[in-house]
Amino acid sequence: MLPSKNRLSKTSDFKELALKGRPFYSSFLTLKILKESGLTSRFGVVVSARVSKKATVRNKIKRRITEIVRLNLNNLAAGFKIMILVKPAAASKNYREIKEEIGKLLKQARIL
Repeated sequence: MLPSKNRLSKTSDFKELALKGRPFYSSFLTLKILKESGLTSRFGVVVSARVSKKATVRNKIKRRITEIVRLNLNNLAAGFKIMILVKPAAASKNYREIKEEIGKLLKQARIL
């Protein structure tokens, strides 16, 4: 689980990222980032019901992504709001594939 200081929790943060965030795309994930003045980077993961009708599948994907982010917190640049949007194709991916894709997106965004 991510520490609370590294989590996006307000609806206004998610809306701001959706409107103003710079997107980076992959086959089954979208990363939106926005520079902020904080000392840490904050993350949010969005897994909609379009990914899977089953909450257990959506929660499993979300747990995998938050664990990957938690393990890489020390290697990430500070001062960003980051939202990870999951596409339906992610339901069939395993942990390793998701980890590689997040790594590529973070490098592309020059945060890792």
